[in-house]
Amino acid sequence: MKKMPPPLPPDAKCTRCRSQATIRLPNHHMNFCPDCFTHFFQTAVHRAMKKYGISRATPLLVAVSGGKDSLALWNVLNQLGHVTRGLHISLGIDDFSEASTAAVDRFAQERSLPWTQYSLKEIFGYDLMEIKRRSRRRICSLCGLLKRQMLNRLTIKEGFQVLVTGHNLDDEAGRLLGNLVYHRSEHLRKQSPFLPTPHGKMPIRFKPLYRLDAQEVRNYCSLQGIHSLEAACPLSRGATSHIFQEALNLLEREMPGTKRQLLYGYLERHPASPSTIPFVPCTICGEPTYEDTCSVCNLRRHLEKNSAKE
Repeated sequence: MKKMPPPLPPDAKCTRCRSQATIRLPNHHMNFCPDCFTHFFQTAVHRAMKKYGISRATPLLVAVSGGKDSLALWNVLNQLGHVTRGLHISLGIDDFSEASTAAVDRFAQERSLPWTQYSLKEIFGYDLMEIKRRSRRRICSLCGLLKRQMLNRLTIKEGFQVLVTGHNLDDEAGRLLGNLVYHRSEHLRKQSPFLPTPHGKMPIRFKPLYRLDAQEVRNYCSLQGIHSLEAACPLSRGATSHIFQEALNLLEREMPGTKRQLLYGYLERHPASPSTIPFVPCTICGEPTYEDTCSVCNLRRHLEKNSAKE
């Protein structure tokens, strides 16, 4: 069970304006009133955008799942004056995907924001439940592969050069810890909130929430009236990423600031490095890949082979 910080006393003062504080940030040793917390949240995102040179003149495609992180990101980018469009991929996970799409639609309608929806079945030929039935590989790994590749391709199709995703500090620190434990050198090479485009048919990828932890995102959503999908993906039970995040939560409770020290220290000392392997066009779909056939086409071929056996 997650240990919650003790409530603020009635006389607690906002660190910024000295009015009554209602939000405690133990890892920053700060307390905020609602307005000042919103300013803090916006400033963290603005600093991330400025650090990596993404100006308000750059159109951004926002990957939106319906969860708190992606909707918070879409909201704050529009508050900061960025031009955005949402992109949602329905994965076909029974009621969960329907609820995800409904959350995105409700959010966009309330704020008059444009968005585009695709289904995995439409763009790949199989939805995630079909893939789970036809493959023995871990479904979380396959889902991650497909979302990453499809988001890249759809970003270019939609006419954007920059794709932003809602990965927060907890996500990035947990991913880093897992990569370090398992010595995943190729993943560590790409451990960065900002990845420049390695090819003309691939977008810049950026994670503007990497400076904000999960609780800070929850606080922001509550203050902004963002009604996100609360349910966890039913296929994600046992995912190792959650285990590493829980391990960091334990350390964070005893030593506030551990997640930031881990992630920021690594990013400062180990900047992402581009691959030296040249891209070649996939012999089936023409998309850039390191081998003759891309991972998407390899997976589709594997699923088609298993389908023929049924």
